[in-house]
Amino acid sequence: MTAYWYTTCSRCRGQGRLFIMRELENGTLYLHCEECEWGWRDPATVGDVTAGFLTLEDEADAKLASREEIEAAGWTPFAAHRVEE
Repeated sequence: MTAYWYTTCSRCRGQGRLFIMRELENGTLYLHCEECEWGWRDPATVGDVTAGFLTLEDEADAKLASREEIEAAGWTPFAAHRVEE
């Protein structure tokens, strides 16, 4: 599976990548740090740690967003990088 990520995490100072995730219940996309588990619902606020949330405290199930889901949500500019999982 191809995983798409935007940039490195500002909260853990670049140690983790911010992957594009999709909540299963409502289809909402968000960015999720693979290292510190911090997330952002708005890519424009990624540099502001206070605008994020701890994804472990969010009870919604999520999965890596597909290219089609990213395009449908208008998040294509944030799928800057990809890796094969």
